[in-house]
Amino acid sequence: MEAQQQMPASDKKSIRDEFLEERRKISPVVEQHYAAEIASKVINNFDFKNKVVAGYWPVHGEADIRPALMHLSSAGHICALPVIAREDAPLIFRRWTSTVKMAQGAHGIPVPDKNDPVAEVVDPDILLVPLVAYDRRGMRIGYGAGYYDRTIADLRARKTVQTVGIAFSVQKSMELLPAESHDMPLDYVVTERMIDRF
Repeated sequence: MEAQQQMPASDKKSIRDEFLEERRKISPVVEQHYAAEIASKVINNFDFKNKVVAGYWPVHGEADIRPALMHLSSAGHICALPVIAREDAPLIFRRWTSTVKMAQGAHGIPVPDKNDPVAEVVDPDILLVPLVAYDRRGMRIGYGAGYYDRTIADLRARKTVQTVGIAFSVQKSMELLPAESHDMPLDYVVTERMIDRF
C-alpha cells in the first residue's frame, strides 16, 4: 500500500479554520459532557505521583481540562497553568490551585498572578496540551504561534516529559497533517472516546 502523503504546510490555515469550525458545532451541553469524559480518562490513566502537571485555561471552545486539574490539585498534586513570558520564547508555568489569585495574561487569557505567593514558577513533568487538530502520528496543529512546539522542545532537551494532547474526537484528522522540522509530536491524545498513544 502506498504511503499516505502529508498535506503541504501552506494548507495549515485552511486546516485550522476547518477544525475550528468542527469544534464550534459542538453544543455547550455536549461539550460539558465530553469534557467530563476527558477529565476522567486523564485522571484514571496517567501516573501523577510526584509529578508536576500543567494544564491550560480553555479558550475558543477548547476542551475544559480544569475539572481534572481541580481533582488533582485537591488530591495534593502540583498543578500549573502556562504563562507567555515572551512572544518568541517557551512558555513558563506557574502553580495553580482553585484559590490562587488570577490575572489577565497575554491574549486576555487568565493566568496565575505572579504576586500570589502560591503561584511560583514550576517545571512540568506532564504537559496537557490544547490543540486544533491532530493526526495518527501525534502531530498537532495549534493556533500558529508555536508556543507549545518551543515549550515541548525546551522541556525535552532538559528532562523527561509526557505530552498529552487534549481534544474532542472531531479534531482528529484522517489525513496526515503538515509537519515542519520545528513541529513537536505528542506522546498521547485524550478525547472523549479514547486515548491515542503514539
